[in-house]
Amino acid sequence: MKNIARIIRITLLLIIGCMAASESMAQKPEELMAKANSLYKECAYDSAAVVYESIINKGYSSATLYYNIGNTYYKLKNYPMAILYYEKSLKLDPNNEDTKHNIEIAKAFVSDKIEAVPDFFLKIWWNKLSNSLSMTTWSVLTLIILGMLLICLYFYLTSRTRTLKKSMFFSSLILIIMTICSFSISSKKHNYIKSHNEAIIITPTITVKSSPSVSSVDLFVLHEGSKVKILDSTDNWDKIKIANGSIGWLPSSTIIRY
Repeated sequence: MKNIARIIRITLLLIIGCMAASESMAQKPEELMAKANSLYKECAYDSAAVVYESIINKGYSSATLYYNIGNTYYKLKNYPMAILYYEKSLKLDPNNEDTKHNIEIAKAFVSDKIEAVPDFFLKIWWNKLSNSLSMTTWSVLTLIILGMLLICLYFYLTSRTRTLKKSMFFSSLILIIMTICSFSISSKKHNYIKSHNEAIIITPTITVKSSPSVSSVDLFVLHEGSKVKILDSTDNWDKIKIANGSIGWLPSSTIIRY
C-alpha cells in the first residue's frame, strides 16, 4: 500500500509539474515569481519549486530567486538542495543576513561537521573588504576612481605651480593604488560569480577515492549536503577539496556544481 501511495504521489507531482511548466512558458519572470511566491504562502511547496525552477530554466537568476528556492526546498526537507540554493544566493549577495541564518539552520541537518582550516588574517580582511560591496558597485567605483586619477594627471601635467604639481603627483599615486585594488576586487568577484568550481554533494553517502577510479583507495566518507571545492575534473570524476584541507576524487554524478 505504501508503494502504491508513493507512486500515486509521484505521478500527481509529475502532472502538476508538467502543467505548471507549460503554463509558465508564456508568462513573464515577474509573473512567475509572484505565482511561485503565492504557491509558497499556500504551502504548495512542490508546485512552488517547479515554478521557481522554470524561472531559472528561462535564464534568469538573482539572489532573491535563489533564496526563495532555498526556502522552498527547506520546507520540502530537501536540505542538500536548500543548501545549494542558499549558497548560490550568497554568491550574488554575500552580506544577506537572512540567507546566512537560513543556511546555518539547513546545515544542522547535514551529517558531516567539517571544521574549516583558519584563513590568514590578511585574506580574511581582503574577503571582508571584497564582500562589503556588490560586483556592480565595485565596477562603478573603479570607473569613478579612474576618472579622478585622469583628472589629477591632467592637472599634474598642466600645472605651473610647484605646490599644485606636488599635490597632484601624490594624489595620483594614491589613486593608482586605489584603482588597482578596486579593479582587482571587481575582477575577482566577476570571475567568482561566473565560475562553477564549488559544489554540494547530493548523494546520501559517498566514499572519496585517492584517484579517479572505483578500485582506488578509500580516503574518507562524505554525506549529502556537504560543500566541496572542485580542483580538477576528468572522465566523469572530480577532484575535490573540503574545508579541513582533505583532498580526493568522487564521481561527478554525486555533486551539483554552482
